[in-house]
Amino acid sequence: MNLFPKDPPVHTRYSLLFKLFVVAGMVAVVLLFVIYTQSIISKLQGDAVRISGVYAKLWQLAASDATSGPEINVIFEEVIQKSNFPIIITDPNNIPQFWKEVDVAADDTTLQGRNMLTAILRKMDKGAEPIPIFYGEENKRIIHYLHYGDPPVVQQLQWMPFIEGIVVAVFIAIAIIVFRNIKRSEQRSIWVGMAKETAHQLGTPLSSLLGWLELIRMKGLHASAPNGDISSLNLSEITERMTNDVKRLERIANRFGQIGSMPELKPSDINQVIKEVIDYYSVRIPNHGKGVELRGEYGRVASVNVNIELISWVIENLIKNSLESINPKNGLIMIRTKPCEEDHCIKIIVTDNGRGIPARQQKRIFFPGFTTKKRGWGLGLTLARRIVEEYHRGKIKLVESIPYKRTAFEITLPST
Repeated sequence: MNLFPKDPPVHTRYSLLFKLFVVAGMVAVVLLFVIYTQSIISKLQGDAVRISGVYAKLWQLAASDATSGPEINVIFEEVIQKSNFPIIITDPNNIPQFWKEVDVAADDTTLQGRNMLTAILRKMDKGAEPIPIFYGEENKRIIHYLHYGDPPVVQQLQWMPFIEGIVVAVFIAIAIIVFRNIKRSEQRSIWVGMAKETAHQLGTPLSSLLGWLELIRMKGLHASAPNGDISSLNLSEITERMTNDVKRLERIANRFGQIGSMPELKPSDINQVIKEVIDYYSVRIPNHGKGVELRGEYGRVASVNVNIELISWVIENLIKNSLESINPKNGLIMIRTKPCEEDHCIKIIVTDNGRGIPARQQKRIFFPGFTTKKRGWGLGLTLARRIVEEYHRGKIKLVESIPYKRTAFEITLPST
């Protein structure tokens, strides 16, 4: 039996797909933000160019002889003074005469202020050509140049893609860290549960084997005594029981060996598989009480592609949960098979009349580590869902749970 399959485990492939999805999603979100922001910036820059042209015309109008004093005051006070983007007005020799919305005070005439204005001017001219302002109607001559830059909102928006990218990256990083911590916690729960499940699964046949060995030893001592009757040992029955327990151990090892890799599926009679599980547990039911009944009702269903070892494990886990839940005096566990209403699938319904599952807990029953038992480790239903849904492409769900009346699990498997 190969416990180390060559194919990568299913959870590893899913983890890689999740990481690729996260990276692709992050890149797509950042690109979307960049494209959207750049479109807004382009529109605002176009508006800034048009508005600057209007300001140049107004300045030119203010500088012409045809404009009266009150009109000039309106242009300066209500339009130019209230502009909200950087403006520097220079003479024909590019010496600053008036400036607004730049990092230099309006009354700063110091050398340092002039040098700063010159640096700002060069930066503005790299982004946009200065607009000349003419004087006179017939003999036009340039009296000023209007230099302008992008409004503050455009400058802020230019940084937005980078800020958004950083925010998204930080968010994704936090999400990945949280996801990894949750995953590690789940893995710890799964490993602890697997260890306990292994011990539990192996405990029954091992205890049985030890009992049979002790019986053989006692019978051997009795046979070696004077007048011992070796014929009363009934060794054939003992060895047959021991063989069954050894096969049980082999089956358990085979089950655990197939977890983590895609098992081989073969067309099988699901009714026969369930009957064998019921027969196995029927021998052990008296330990739970004389009033417990385990019953099977088998419909006419098509064969299904299953791994017999794993699907038997699912049925066993559901039976064990029912045995923990029912009253030993009047407990009933029913396993039924029937075809689906639509074709190409069959259903397995496992019901009991036990204490049921509280409504507030029903959504969590398939989570690793969740259990309603005092000494449970919450792995049986998690493994059952993995086996049914990931390995057999089926579905398992809790149909209903009415305390001490009816709790029903339904398994749907595609038929061949």
